Amino acid sequence: MVKQTAMNQEEGKGRSASQPTAFGSHIGLFTAAGRDAAKSDVAVLLLNPWGMEEMCTRRFYRILAERFADIGVASLRFDYPGTANSLDDTATERGLSAWSEVIGKAAFELKALSGARSVIFVGQGIGASLALMQAHCEPSLIAIALLAPVLKGRVYLRELSLFSRLIDDGLGIKPELRDSAAGSIAGLRMPRAVADDIKAIDLNGLQITNKPAIFLAERPGFEADTTFRDKLEAAGCKLRAIAFAGYDALVSNPLNQDIPGALVDALIDWLQSLPQYRGRSALPAKKPSSNASVRLGRIRETSVRFGPDDRLYGVLCEPTGGSAGVSAVILTTAYDHTAGWARSAVELARELATVGVASLRFDSAGVGDSPPVSWRRKQVLYDEAQIADVAIARDYVDSLGSSQRTLLIGRCSGAYVAFRSTVDDPRWDACLIVNPVAFRWRFKGLPKTLKAYLRNVLDLETVRRLWAGDVDLAAVTRNISMRLVDRMAGSLSPVFAPARPLTQLTRQVHGDFHLLASRGTQLSIIYTEGDEGQEMFRVNFGTAGEKLSAYPNVQLHLFPDADHNLTPQPARERLIELAKRQALALGDHRRDKRAVHA
Repeated sequence: MVKQTAMNQEEGKGRSASQPTAFGSHIGLFTAAGRDAAKSDVAVLLLNPWGMEEMCTRRFYRILAERFADIGVASLRFDYPGTANSLDDTATERGLSAWSEVIGKAAFELKALSGARSVIFVGQGIGASLALMQAHCEPSLIAIALLAPVLKGRVYLRELSLFSRLIDDGLGIKPELRDSAAGSIAGLRMPRAVADDIKAIDLNGLQITNKPAIFLAERPGFEADTTFRDKLEAAGCKLRAIAFAGYDALVSNPLNQDIPGALVDALIDWLQSLPQYRGRSALPAKKPSSNASVRLGRIRETSVRFGPDDRLYGVLCEPTGGSAGVSAVILTTAYDHTAGWARSAVELARELATVGVASLRFDSAGVGDSPPVSWRRKQVLYDEAQIADVAIARDYVDSLGSSQRTLLIGRCSGAYVAFRSTVDDPRWDACLIVNPVAFRWRFKGLPKTLKAYLRNVLDLETVRRLWAGDVDLAAVTRNISMRLVDRMAGSLSPVFAPARPLTQLTRQVHGDFHLLASRGTQLSIIYTEGDEGQEMFRVNFGTAGEKLSAYPNVQLHLFPDADHNLTPQPARERLIELAKRQALALGDHRRDKRAVHA
């Protein structure tokens, strides 16, 4: 168990979310220069990496944008076609040229919104490679920050394949359900044309005609990065190179997303050393709006800011045709942003829209593109404070006035927050939760199963982290004790029955379920077979869930051949069909109610 600081110490407290903007069929997030800072004549275009690395760096990019704003530098970030929240999936048939085309459009939009005449590209991974490859296409480009760039495309795709296998092994995904397409990872499929173009990338063979200033963050221990640095120096580039301290911690596990503070500071210092930084921007040619919409076929998506000080960011997905009179709110976990794990939230939202169901997917404070809130913990997994954000999202959906019935959807920690929010707020008509670890929280931090704790005891890395003080031993001890009591409560029920309310909060959980039943709130619970969340579920409702029979409003579904995150596509499709049925049933209930009154 990783130690958690008492409060959130990262940048961003008290800020508004970035301002959505639309350019062509694309949505961007524009962060204006800070009000108290002199507006610099340079602006930054942030270029995403791909796949798991994009998920891990989403919050990192938001923090970078906020730090740039503090020194008077505006920035813009966006999603490539076919990735994250982009609505333009068909353009990927053109491969990397489609991504490069959008980079040019985004640079033009950035200059119009900021008034800056000079642009800096900041990219990580494949985003860094695209930044250097696009250098000759952008006349206003003065500098490039390359953060662990992809140097050789073929090597990169092989590394992705290896990393993908490691992730699938860790998630326990069966070999026949794994996606082996080039570049695919963690349920995210790289478009084939893009993968084909990436194979041809070789930055060492790239001719650098104009000589922009370059900031290079090298991955520690990568000899190829050192060779590339030598090439840039030989080409006459004005280069500042540093070690990318914290690279592995940033990109290897989205659950932690450790922000490389030293790198951020070095990047800010480099930017301020550029001569153009001291210039002052002109008046912007375009003003950002409070929201931005794009449309494709039967779907319209609008990026929005809402809540106090516009601090929450979300995407409203609506049908352009008839409405079923139902809206869904789709929650993230603490590490997968509005797009969801393997773009699952995107897929779900757009499929709901095809049957007339609108939805809002959004980032809670401190997650993805929503800045944090003072006095909240840095680790927002299973944090009751998120319930307040769900209430704000519900208020926003109500303000739209387009639906009479509402459905709340969440997975993992999002499932816990969805359930607690439904109990706390009677406005929700239905709730669909996937793999909830618990229905009331009494662990310290994020617990593991007993099997997982036993494996970790024999793991040398765990011993090293324990010796270094990076493991909260008190939390681990408490959680193991609770897991042992769980086992005893299940196998020695006649003896342990009096202790159950004190240790597992079973009575309180059943009280919550009785409350939802009395309201007529529909609750669908999905578990993937073998998921560790079933350990607490069985304590509360019996080995086969037999105690759920007391609640006619509750349905239990078991999904085979899936992991905790619903990574395989068939599992995500089953979730989508179930969500459609539940949402449309709410709409039918509304129509039936109208018919009775008529």
